[in-house]
Amino acid sequence: MSHQQAEKSYKYFDPVMLARLQNIKLAAKLIVDGFMMGHHKSHFRGFNVEFSQHRQYMPGDEIRNIDWKIFAKTDRYFVKEFDEDVNLKAYILLDCSDSMRFKPKNSDFSKFDYACFLAIAMTYVVLKQQDSVGLMTFTDKVESFIPPSSNTAHFKIILEELEKARHAKNTCLSESFNEIAARIKRRGLIMIITDLYDDENAVIKSLKHFRHKHHEVAVFHLMSDFELNLPLAGETRFEDLESSASITTNAESLREDYRAIVAKFIDDFKKKCAESYIDYNLITTETPIDRALSNYLMKRARF
Repeated sequence: MSHQQAEKSYKYFDPVMLARLQNIKLAAKLIVDGFMMGHHKSHFRGFNVEFSQHRQYMPGDEIRNIDWKIFAKTDRYFVKEFDEDVNLKAYILLDCSDSMRFKPKNSDFSKFDYACFLAIAMTYVVLKQQDSVGLMTFTDKVESFIPPSSNTAHFKIILEELEKARHAKNTCLSESFNEIAARIKRRGLIMIITDLYDDENAVIKSLKHFRHKHHEVAVFHLMSDFELNLPLAGETRFEDLESSASITTNAESLREDYRAIVAKFIDDFKKKCAESYIDYNLITTETPIDRALSNYLMKRARF
């Protein structure tokens, strides 16, 4: 894929970073219908190769696939299904809630900026290997939904969507995930970039919804070193970016308890994801984007 698709200046387009990803590949790990997605012929039903069967028309199906001969005989709509060669379908889910706009002092960019660079790196890798990638942005609901495509022009479409994405105060990961799970029709790789600031049990339950529908799920838990360590001293005013609630207290007096709570928060998510065969990845905004993605892909290759 050529960098020429990003001719004008884009905040989240970094050709140097993308060039470092030239030689890495992303393949699904899970066996589906006896075949490995992204490598072999799969029997996901599509509309490209050999006829498989008929099924009743559902809202969202392509009208061009309706069998009008059967309609003439039965007065009911049925669509033709086919077997197809299916490559990897990757879905990038990006948290746009206000907590993601947190930007530590002296940092080059916010958590959301980092998430956008990571999403672009993922998009680039998937399209480079001629597989399909889509993007969903969410807050307490789905904000945008770009279906997967393997067309190289899709890179610019996703890039432009990220450039115009806006934050919203509230977040409800579970409701957004359940809505997205209902809208995704084809099994694939779900890559979620979020800080996971929501009710833990509800989030895990909704992540299991993806697994129930046989998706592979990778969670990129994005935090800053500042959030992990709370390197503050003296009287400090803390403000919730989503609710605007605030409190002033001595940072040093709560640092030990704070770190213990954060460590438990991370450990609980890690364990519960593992129990549900969900790939959990903690990433900090201080990690170079290409290194974060390369580390993830190398970890996948070992299993």
